[in-house]
Amino acid sequence: MEGRRRTYHPLTKLQWLIWIVIFWIMFFSVLEDYPMLDALNYACLGTLSYIIILYGNALWLIPHLYRKKKYFWYAVIIVLGLVAITWMRAQVQFFIYYHLILKTEGHLVFANYAYPFVTHCLFFIFSIAFRFTLDYFAIKQQQEQLLKQHAEAQLNLLKAQVQPHFLFNTLNNIYFVAQRESPLTADLIEKLSSIMRYFLEQGPHQEIPLSAEMGFIRNYIELEKMRIRHPVKTTIEVPEDISHVKIPPMLLIPLVENVFKHGIDKRGKNNYISIRLQISDRIHFRVCNHFRSDVSHNGTGWGIGLNNLSKRLQILYGDNYQLVSDHSEDVYISNLTIPL
Repeated sequence: MEGRRRTYHPLTKLQWLIWIVIFWIMFFSVLEDYPMLDALNYACLGTLSYIIILYGNALWLIPHLYRKKKYFWYAVIIVLGLVAITWMRAQVQFFIYYHLILKTEGHLVFANYAYPFVTHCLFFIFSIAFRFTLDYFAIKQQQEQLLKQHAEAQLNLLKAQVQPHFLFNTLNNIYFVAQRESPLTADLIEKLSSIMRYFLEQGPHQEIPLSAEMGFIRNYIELEKMRIRHPVKTTIEVPEDISHVKIPPMLLIPLVENVFKHGIDKRGKNNYISIRLQISDRIHFRVCNHFRSDVSHNGTGWGIGLNNLSKRLQILYGDNYQLVSDHSEDVYISNLTIPL
């Protein structure tokens, strides 16, 4: 088993380089006027304070306070934090310089606080830009991963098509044999083959012809009717020309599937399904069937399939759709209206 690789942010090496450069710039900027130990003290404390401000704001305060709209606490912590870091840096630097290096007494003046505070404020501004940079690289990395996943999915789809095509060829052979022995069986095999082709060829598309969706629904109904003991009266009203209309795949079938899951009594004799499709400035799809009071509908009159359909419609159309289900004493009606 391969060991787990440690991953680094693309800016990690650059950050190390920048902090090293900042340290040496601070060190050499005061080396001519102060002893080497004090220059090291100045560079170490300065670099450390800048690191705390930069990463503290970019990695903690902005994600946990500012982006959660806790603006008051964010401002309070920033102000108090800058003041506290400035005071601590000046005090520690003063103690090391006077008490450990010079071993003498001294006192702090306003300039000992003013200059560090200004540089701390500048690094606070840099930390905001740094946060934006991190977000940019994170989004870019996510986009690259999505593109990679999309390419892998397309490759897997091409690989997956090998077995279905073999199955289609086998079904065709069975169809020709069954056509001689049992025409009804051959007809069912043809409908099953059409359904499988719908899933393979139409399913991956963003939009498909409405005629293909209705053809899928007809085949689905015929196959489902074979499982019912008594005949199911079926009425389908569709406009003559719907070839120019396109919709997302599998958008209408949940209404029909819901009938066979919750509205059909497999032992009853009064089962029926009535479908009406109308095209105006919108698509109107209505499904009627016998209402079964002995079946639980999750308290809303809907099955799981219609609940999932509602979520999908929300993603596709926002609030620009209507899905309504209602029932009277013995009739259950589902109406779906979507934009063209």
